[in-house]
This record gives sequence, structure tokens and C-alpha cells, in this order.
Amino acid sequence: MCRLSRICASDKARTRAAASSIAGVRLLSRDTVDLIFCEQVNGIDLVLAMPTRWGIGFAPPHPEAAPDIPDERICYWGGWGGSTVVMNPHCRTTFAYVMNKMGQVTSAGTDRTRRYTQLIYQALR
Repeated sequence: MCRLSRICASDKARTRAAASSIAGVRLLSRDTVDLIFCEQVNGIDLVLAMPTRWGIGFAPPHPEAAPDIPDERICYWGGWGGSTVVMNPHCRTTFAYVMNKMGQVTSAGTDRTRRYTQLIYQALR
């Protein structure tokens, strides 16, 4: 395991990631975080050709674009090939997946990313 992986996997790093500040410094104000969830656009994305909701910088869930993400105060985004990141401030949870090889992808992700999302939300319930 490379040094960066060990640091990222450490208990200290996980604790800091869940905190609202690091070393007493708040990285984002609550008002800035609230902007992520303030819907700016809701409609068909002309590039992705799928329905998408946009806040500032991330997408709140849309039942067609992200059917496995609960329609709550959650934001997400992904990359072509199946990478994804989902942030749930209420649960103080963030999870991300980056694959080594691009897979067959739909607008909702790959089978693997969809299954990971389903399992994580089952565990959170």
C-alpha cells in the first residue's frame, strides 16, 4: 500500500473527514454547503441527455439519473466509466468509488457502482 493510501485509510483521516472543521478551520461555511442543495437547474442535460438537477457544484439526486440515491439532502456526481462520489451531510457520510478499468455505463452508473450505492444505503438504514 502506498503512503498516500495509508494516510487516507487512517483513523485520524476518517475522523477529520467526518468533522465540520480541520484543526479548528472550517473549510466551507454552512451557507456555502446550503448552496449545493439550492436547486439551480432541473431538466434534461443537453450533454448527458438525461434529466439532471444541479445545485452549486454537485447534483442533488434525481430519480431517473440516480435511482439508487435517496431523494434527500444528498449530493453526488460521477465520471464516465463508473466513478462516483455521494455526500450525505445528515449522516455525516461520504463515499467514493474509482474503478481501475472503465465499465459499461448508463446514466445511472455501472452495475457495480449502483450495487455499492444500494449496499451503503442499506447499511445506513
